[in-house]
Amino acid sequence: MTLTLRPLSPEAFAPFGTVTALVPGADPIRLVAEIENARATARLHVDFTTAAPSPLPLAARLFERHPANSQSFIPLAATRALILVAPAAPSGAPDLAAAQAFAAGGDQAVTYRRGVWHHKLTALDAPGFFVILTFRAGDDDDTVLFSLPAPLTIAA
Repeated sequence: MTLTLRPLSPEAFAPFGTVTALVPGADPIRLVAEIENARATARLHVDFTTAAPSPLPLAARLFERHPANSQSFIPLAATRALILVAPAAPSGAPDLAAAQAFAAGGDQAVTYRRGVWHHKLTALDAPGFFVILTFRAGDDDDTVLFSLPAPLTIAA
């Protein structure tokens, strides 16, 4: 199966979460109103990470989700990033027939709603530097991984 990358927009991404435009001079910029945490024992973690670029076409082999909390990615160094998402199928696995692939601009923060299947953070054109906001409690609901039975190809 091959998905074609398309530009990320708040409207297209709405079933999966929120896109926030990072506009210098806008005061204040609200990340999102729907930061979610369903566990009293989970604490907010703020991580900084560098994402290596991956050329297209890209073969996605693994999805993840966070059943009890949202997860936000905020770019600090402007680069496009892959946003690959899928709703849950009735079995609970990612519904690959409904998967969508977007290219986030270096001026767009993304927040995945809790339980949304998504691919790992991947830069597209150059290394990217990101802040990641997520809640962790040290239990199985922190992150659930799903290996795809066959790679999902993402093309330009």
